[in-house]
Amino acid sequence: MKATRLTIALLVAAMTSACSSVDDLIVPTGEYKAVLNNRDAAIDQLHQAQNCCQNIASFAFTPIPANFDQLLVIDGSTPVFTFDDGKSHFLAFQLPQNSGDLKITLAAQIDQTLFLPKIIMMDSQFKVTRVLGSDVFKYAPAKLLNGNRLEGEFTIDRTYIGNPNNESYLVIYTAENKLNETTTITSEAKLMAKSLAVVDPGIKDPVIPHSPWGLVKMTVEDLSGTSGLENLYKPAYQDTIQATVPKANVAPNKLVIAPAATTAAVVATTPAANQGAVLPATSVAATTVATGTMLAETEAMYNQLIQKAVSSGDIEKAMALSGEAERAGSGSAKQTLVNAIKNSQK
Repeated sequence: MKATRLTIALLVAAMTSACSSVDDLIVPTGEYKAVLNNRDAAIDQLHQAQNCCQNIASFAFTPIPANFDQLLVIDGSTPVFTFDDGKSHFLAFQLPQNSGDLKITLAAQIDQTLFLPKIIMMDSQFKVTRVLGSDVFKYAPAKLLNGNRLEGEFTIDRTYIGNPNNESYLVIYTAENKLNETTTITSEAKLMAKSLAVVDPGIKDPVIPHSPWGLVKMTVEDLSGTSGLENLYKPAYQDTIQATVPKANVAPNKLVIAPAATTAAVVATTPAANQGAVLPATSVAATTVATGTMLAETEAMYNQLIQKAVSSGDIEKAMALSGEAERAGSGSAKQTLVNAIKNSQK
């Protein structure tokens, strides 16, 4: 009997110790608890903070490598700026340029509070390409070594190294007008009941208030040699460094920019006052009218890309490239698409 009791005691102690170790991995403790569970102080500090900079282009952007994987702390020591949707602490990064397509995963950690993330993406000239928010970031319940979090993934295109339209800068912040809102997460009891296939005990799901401070885990992955492309922004290469108005695709978070060839005039239907504005992903923001003839080298490049897309089975991409080339002045893109599809069926 004594041996049995001793065994049980040791087992309970081991389980308690293991759970404590796992908890340290799932939910940050110590200094991070002051960040996650101190919402009132965070709001007071934000109201008193002064803007760090005159505009976004003057932010101090931190260069990050293609294999970046880090837990980021946003607290009172983080710089503050007044964005279009209010004042917020922020983190600013310069993305790697000489890499393959980049897959970025962002996970805002949930404890007693939540930092509701919003992302501004910009090209090399600090023109906004897209803003990512609730359309990308979704609640993910605790599982294994991952705690409750708001997580999102998106992809940075690197088809053409040196393209001035490539997304080059990333800013993480939260909308001040969302600080009075909450996010409901799944209770631990409900998650446990689901995993054991038993009746839900009926415990209410926790309601988490939003905070100006928080923890965000950010991972950057070089997709060279892989095929996963989530929420991709696809910039068009330009023969000259000339800014054009983004043209939105109906697919969420996937924008394309009409190419500006050296011998073609690009005319946007969007008024000049809206140039560089953030465009919703469900509407077409600009239409291009090509005049003249596309350069032979550019036309050959488009034809190769069309053939490559068809051979890899991506007909949708091939059709998009064909339409893009035609708008820019190509006279052979459509026939190249037809021939490539016929050849692929042989």
